[in-house]
Parts: sequence; C-alpha cells; structure tokens
Amino acid sequence: MKIETAYHNWQQFLAGNPIISPEIIAGELSSSFMSQLAADEKPDFHAIDLLCEMALFEENFQLRKAAVAALYKNIVEPLCDDFTTRGVELCNLVLLRMIGFIRRQKEGESLNCLLNELNYPDQDLLLQRYEKIHQDIALSQSLKDKIRKILVLSRVTVGADVAITSIMVHRLARSFPHAEIIVYGQAHLPEIFYGLPRVHWAKFHYQRDGGLIGRLTSYTYLYQQLKMEWEGLHDGQTLLFDPDSRLSQLALFPLLADRYTRHFPSRNDQRDNSSRLSQLTNRWLNQVLGEQINILPQISIRPAHLDNIKRFFAQFPQGCKKIVINLGVGNDFRKRLPDPFEVKLLAGLLQDDSALVVLDSGCHPDERERARALMDIMQMKTFQAAAVSEKNLASKQIPFHHGLVCIQGGIGMLSALIDQADVFFGYDSCCQHLATAMGTHSIICFAGAPNDRFFDRWRPLDKSGLTTTIPIQDSTHLSDADLTELAEKFCRMILADKKSE
Repeated sequence: MKIETAYHNWQQFLAGNPIISPEIIAGELSSSFMSQLAADEKPDFHAIDLLCEMALFEENFQLRKAAVAALYKNIVEPLCDDFTTRGVELCNLVLLRMIGFIRRQKEGESLNCLLNELNYPDQDLLLQRYEKIHQDIALSQSLKDKIRKILVLSRVTVGADVAITSIMVHRLARSFPHAEIIVYGQAHLPEIFYGLPRVHWAKFHYQRDGGLIGRLTSYTYLYQQLKMEWEGLHDGQTLLFDPDSRLSQLALFPLLADRYTRHFPSRNDQRDNSSRLSQLTNRWLNQVLGEQINILPQISIRPAHLDNIKRFFAQFPQGCKKIVINLGVGNDFRKRLPDPFEVKLLAGLLQDDSALVVLDSGCHPDERERARALMDIMQMKTFQAAAVSEKNLASKQIPFHHGLVCIQGGIGMLSALIDQADVFFGYDSCCQHLATAMGTHSIICFAGAPNDRFFDRWRPLDKSGLTTTIPIQDSTHLSDADLTELAEKFCRMILADKKSE
C-alpha cells in the first residue's frame, strides 16, 4: 500500500467513512515499508509518522495496539533480528523518527524537555552521540581504578539477561572488586542474580507490551532513577554498561555522560558470523576491559526455591525420569510448532512408564491456558495428571509416580525446576539459556528463526555438550505426519538423554 493511499484511507476513517479497517492499514503500511527496505529503495518515513499517529488514536484501543505492533513487531524487531550493520542503521532511523514524532506531541512534553536540557534538540544529535560512544571504548587503567559504581541496564527478557547480562555482571564484578554494581530492570533479575556480592537490583519496569507513549517516555523516569545513583560521586567514579537494552531504546537515549558509557553493539555485523551472543559479549568486554577472559552464562538461584523443588521431587522414586518442559515462546508464536506436535510429544513421553513430566505453565495467560488444555487432553488419553502451584508445591502430595504435573510459578521456581531435572525440553525462549547456564541436559526445538544469523546468535553457549539444538526451518508447511515424526524424534532424544548418563 502506497503512503498516499494509506493516508487517504486513514482520513476517510477519521471522517467516519472507513474504506478498509485501520488495523489492515497499519499492517499493510509496515509491510510496504519493509518491502522498500528489502528492495534497497529509499524508505518513505512518512509511513512511520502515520503509524505513530494511529498508535496515539485515543478512541480505538485495538487500532493503537495494531499500530504499535506494526511499528515494533513488523519493523523494529525484524531489523534487529537481521543482525547486520545495515539493519542497525535502519532501525536507528526508524526509532529516531518515532522519538521525533512523540517529542512533538503533548504526551511527549517531558521527553522533549529532558532531551533539550541534555542538549539534544533534534534527532541528528542523538544519532551522532550513538556513533560517538562506539569510539575508543577501551577503559584506561586510571579510570578503572577510580570507579566506585557501575550501572547496568537489563535486556528486559530473561533469556537475553542470562545469555548476555549475566556475563556482563559477573565479568564486571570480577574486574572491579571495589565497585557496587546496580542492575536496572524487571522483577526476574533478583531471581537469577541472587546473593551476588556487591550486585544489587533496581526495579524498573519496561512496558514491553505497552503503548508507544509508555515505551518511549519511560526513558525520563529511568534517567532520573540513574541520576540519583551518580549524584554525589566525583566525576569519573561511575560507569554505565548498556547491553543493547530496550530501556534505552537500543542506546539511542543518553543516560550517563558519553565518556562513561559503554554500549555493547550486539546486532552489528561480525567477522565471525557463527558466533553466539554470549561469545560476542565476552569478546566485546575483553576490548573494553583490556582482558582475555571468556566465561559462560551463569545464574544464581534463591536457596528457598531449590529447597522447595528438592522436597517436591523427593516424593517420587529415585529411578523416575524427571523431564521438565516449558512451551513458552515469549509472545512470538512463530517459535511454536503447530498442533498436534505438543500433544504428540507429551503423549509419547508419558508412554514411558518411568517418566515424570513436569510442564511449566508459563507466565502469560495464553501459555497458562495452553498448558491447562494440554493437561486436559492427557487426562482424556487416560494418563495421570495433576496441577499444582508454587505456593503449595513443597507440601502437595501427587497421587501417582508416573504422569504429568502442570506447575504454575515464577522464574525462580522454574529455574530451580530445570536445575533439578534430568532433562529439559523447550522452544527458543528464555528457558534454553536457563538450562544451559545450569548445565542441565537440554533438547531445544529452535523454530521461527528469520535467518541463519539469528539462529547462530541466539543458540545457547554450551561448552559441555549437554545442549542439543534442533533448527526447524519452516514450521508453517509441516503436515500432521511431519509433526508426528518430529514429536517421535524429540521423544527419543529426551528419553535417551537420561538413559545415556
């Protein structure tokens, strides 16, 4: 759809004479914009303006939701997932266009005032700053000796915080033994960084599924929160590490002074295209810190979670196969295999008379509904099944030793479950990184990757050979017979994994 046609259709909608649904306009606008980029044509950024206008249309929630999805899920995220320097450059231009639009609105007044106060009256200066902070990134020894506080931004998602942020936090704690480290982000952070000396968590919620205003203007609150940490310290005593965080809109928003900011450009072209993000994080930190160190992702779980899971598993015979499964996909349904794969998988595993299958129900309502439906289907197939929550996990007696247990709980409980499992199965999601970080035997179904670079980057870093990742190129064209064959293949791998110990 050309921008002129889309604009005309939008004006007709506003006049009360809709020609086509505005949700369709939003989807086709984003598709047309991405087609221009794919054809190496000059992109028409008026499409971004129109989508921003739709995203702020107060009278229609579904339209606002569709426009935000068109901007982020259809444009920004695919450009990020390309893992090329061109993708980064185009993504920056899109985000800056969105920022410029919001700055001109009443709802963006606080954002505009802060950026003006920081001497960024226009988006060109923000882009110049972005390019500047990637020059001369190595820290001098004299600066390293002065540092007393290090601020680290979360990547927002659990998987990225395990694969990238955990390496950053552990490396910085080692390299700066006298510095306090504060990690800003979601509620999962204290569950995976529990009890680390000198590492603290500062709660900051990013509206990952929120509106355009909330995503962009949250920067003003983040700036004030960080400012309270560096105020009172001498110049040069604070560093900011940004692992390509959504909190800073991928480092386009300024926080600490440029010379004390280090941004990990995780999406750029690399000389080794097969490198995983965990490896690239180590490589970049070696350049910044002047070191030659490589560590694996690692997490630290609350002892209370481990104790609860151990008590839960203690009621089952020692010889049972403890199989933990999480079928979450982080709201990206391309990563799921279509039905009847999951039904076939669970039924196949439960046919093994020593299998105890623990299905984590996830944190999203749709994941919980899916897990409950799968449990009901297994019961209809006459397999034993029970549901339990984190609150009564340690005390509830399961009335069978072989069957399906559906568990609902938080990320700390799930981490402990995976830690104590004999084998884990899941899609490309946070749990593949949790499992690998804990050294649990893992079978990963990696579907929905938009390109080979995405698969290479997001594969978990495993040096012990305990993780097997199976890529699925195009799940949309799999027949029922194909899905049955895949389910049988994964069942054999999961069950053989335990027997081969």
